[in-house]
Amino acid sequence: MLYFSVITICMDEASCIRRTCDSISKQCFVGFEWIVVDGGSTDGTLEILKEYEGDINYLISESDSGIYNAMNKGASKATGDYLIFMNGGDCFASSDALLLASQAPDAKMLYGDIYLGDRCGNLITYPDFLGVDYMLSNRISHQATFYARDVFELAGGYDESFQISADYDLYVRLLKLQKISYYHIPHPIAIFDLKGVSNRGDFRSLKKQENHRVRKKYFKKYRYSWKYWRQEIRGLLRGGS
Repeated sequence: MLYFSVITICMDEASCIRRTCDSISKQCFVGFEWIVVDGGSTDGTLEILKEYEGDINYLISESDSGIYNAMNKGASKATGDYLIFMNGGDCFASSDALLLASQAPDAKMLYGDIYLGDRCGNLITYPDFLGVDYMLSNRISHQATFYARDVFELAGGYDESFQISADYDLYVRLLKLQKISYYHIPHPIAIFDLKGVSNRGDFRSLKKQENHRVRKKYFKKYRYSWKYWRQEIRGLLRGGS
């Protein structure tokens, strides 16, 4: 039987961590461990997490150097066949999410669809085929993605030099460079918290810069596009690349 590692990172998430915890603790598939990496919350998040200590296999609360440092820290403690990152505020779309993943054909990356905000929000459905043109303009949400632990580790995990787009960078490295196998689970797997860091207005410019960095590095055709030159000019105006 497959064994999953569900990794949750959080920092001062008292207003939303309970829905994340409930969605994990209520999974009907029992073959998983739950790893929680807290960044040193002081708003009551830890007190809420303690209510779920019977379900949590590993909990640490300490400072970190960023989101992806915390996610890599959680992954380093994982023992499952697959890793999925369900961070504070995000949650599984149903109690069957892990069961659906366990029934998928063997592949190094499994991914499902995702709701935005809540179950009444927009449902983003991903294609079965992730070609270069799709990867150039789109990413798969990590909240709905299961990475085989061996390929995640061989890839070196998330590149911590990114603040927002390390998940995009990893997804491109695995699919375009390493050409790993993948399978689309045709069901909603997760609900994406629209109040998360990557969706904040003050991070949108940084997100564009980091996406540009990924595309510039891995997609030759991108370097001949108007988007490429627009970002290059903006970089020059900012005094960087």
